[in-house]
Amino acid sequence: MDKLAHLFVRRLRHLARRDARRAALRNGLLEARTVDVDGHMLCRYSPAFDTTRLTGDPVRDDAWFRRNFGDWLIPPKETSNPTTGSGGDGVQTAGIIHPPFASQLMVLPRARRGAIAQDAVLSNGVDRRTYAVGLVDRATAMPLVSHVVSALVLARAAENGSLSLREIVYALTRVTPVVTLHAPLAGFEREVLRLLEKSRLVPSGPFAILQSDHMYDDNHFDVVEGETRRRLMTFSGAGVHRVTGNALRRRMISALSRDFPILAIAEKRSDIPSLLRISADLSLETGKLDRRFVADLVEVLHPDAAIETVGLPADSDARWLSLEDLVLAFRPGRHLRDVLHVLAVLIERNRGDFEEEEGGGGDKASGSASSSTSTEKPQGSHEKPKSTDTDSNGRWKKDKPSGAEVVQPEALPTVGEIGHKPPLTVETLSGYGRAKDWALDLKADLDDYRASILAWSEMSTKLLLSGPPGTGKTTFARALCNSLQIPLVVTSVSTWLQGGHLNDVIDRMSKTFVEARAMTPAILFVDEIDGIGKRQPAEREHADYWNTVVNKALELLDGAIKNEGLIIVGATNRPDHIDEAIKRSGRLETHIEIPKPDVPTLAEILAHHLGNDVMALVSKPATDVQSEDDAGFSLMKMVADHLEREAEEERKGASR
Repeated sequence: MDKLAHLFVRRLRHLARRDARRAALRNGLLEARTVDVDGHMLCRYSPAFDTTRLTGDPVRDDAWFRRNFGDWLIPPKETSNPTTGSGGDGVQTAGIIHPPFASQLMVLPRARRGAIAQDAVLSNGVDRRTYAVGLVDRATAMPLVSHVVSALVLARAAENGSLSLREIVYALTRVTPVVTLHAPLAGFEREVLRLLEKSRLVPSGPFAILQSDHMYDDNHFDVVEGETRRRLMTFSGAGVHRVTGNALRRRMISALSRDFPILAIAEKRSDIPSLLRISADLSLETGKLDRRFVADLVEVLHPDAAIETVGLPADSDARWLSLEDLVLAFRPGRHLRDVLHVLAVLIERNRGDFEEEEGGGGDKASGSASSSTSTEKPQGSHEKPKSTDTDSNGRWKKDKPSGAEVVQPEALPTVGEIGHKPPLTVETLSGYGRAKDWALDLKADLDDYRASILAWSEMSTKLLLSGPPGTGKTTFARALCNSLQIPLVVTSVSTWLQGGHLNDVIDRMSKTFVEARAMTPAILFVDEIDGIGKRQPAEREHADYWNTVVNKALELLDGAIKNEGLIIVGATNRPDHIDEAIKRSGRLETHIEIPKPDVPTLAEILAHHLGNDVMALVSKPATDVQSEDDAGFSLMKMVADHLEREAEEERKGASR
């Protein structure tokens, strides 16, 4: 991390500690007095709580402090002095009633409190007062991840500019500045404006944001009563084009005449009008994300991690990330391994999301280049934006580019629910033998995986189902979807081959896996997988075509890390037509054959689907006289024999 980024992060942490100290001061947890140190007026804090309970062990003391005084660091709504709560049950400060034990630590005579604060040192030689105030600093919450991400982007933009930090600070503080910011990153406008509105990272902040495209006359410049923040007029994103010509000039002059700074921020350079670029005192730009940016973020949020040993995304992969993706992945408390896994999934999803299906023009790496799904067009154009494979909320549309169908699991009935037909689940299937056992084991393993007891690589998550047509391979996949309560992505090799050209086929195969990974945990069901065929000798006609398809299938099926959370089930009527490499370990390694149902199994299937109607079928008198040879194959006799066996087993169980 370079010096400027390090400085910005340190300032965010300093501001968080300062706000925590001020909250503790207003809530009565700390005392403060102004001292003169070499001509500089400083605020010196002292503890207002009983420090005799401190042991000098940072771990124990931090836990004790957070347990008893954690809510004292919440900023109060209004200034008020500590007062004793009703009945002596607690201390109330700024509307917060604290627990009785903390009240006992606070209700101390002032003389005794001062003596405690000035008591020499702890047993480990650390100054007691400094150590006690340090507890407040360590209990301070870390800066928001979104603020850290935005600060690193601004630091990179300043580093790429031609001005020094001294010149940048001068432009922001000595004059009424006009600033332009540009970064081809999705979420850049929103996150930076939130940073300016909520933090003091930038001099004179936090600001009260005035959106220029929502202003219709000079009355909007009037200061709202009670507003103490400095006002900042912003021209952001495509909304800049709603204000053009003389209207833009008038609003700029009105803002500058009132000493309001102006900020033009956009994810596309073309969205910043030329008038703002010409009059700008400070213009900052930066490019797409790269591996170094992710490494800087890991260094800030996971300082104990060894950057050289973790698998950070490469530059070509990191450029697909947006700022919102980073905020989503780097959540507080999440392990770095899980963070990197989420980033990998988001990279795959964004790459497949923004690639054009026809392989046309445009910036292929625009996944992080713009939050808008439209291509750049001249100002004033009314051309409708091109649609992409996702909507504005990042959800997949129904007409997926891969042609796959997504089936959501049916809700399982609650205990005691009546009148609701239960969905088809693996538990109710008959005649599936080993496949049913595999599914039930997978259900138990998935529960352990969600509880972080079992690793995904230790689970059997790839299955090849074979059997004659009509044996229920697709039915098994839908039942597995309902039993596991996760989405089912259904596709087939014939769907992949509809593309015709080799590039289209490979593209459909890749997008199918990208879509399935975006929904993990999920099931990917590939029907007619034997249509991929086997690798052919080079002298055979069209060998290059089919060998490329098979190799791509091997690449997509391989790897426990990139397919974590994805259960893959392939179905075929001809398992001998599948390349042996597809059935090897790490791919579709579990092969189970579903035979045609025998007579008892067929009776169970009929009894399950007929439900209560089966009794009417059995009790119905036979109208035709059947021969002795046909009696063994009578539908009613099959079901009646099955019910008779079940009743006999129940009687034996009851007698035992």
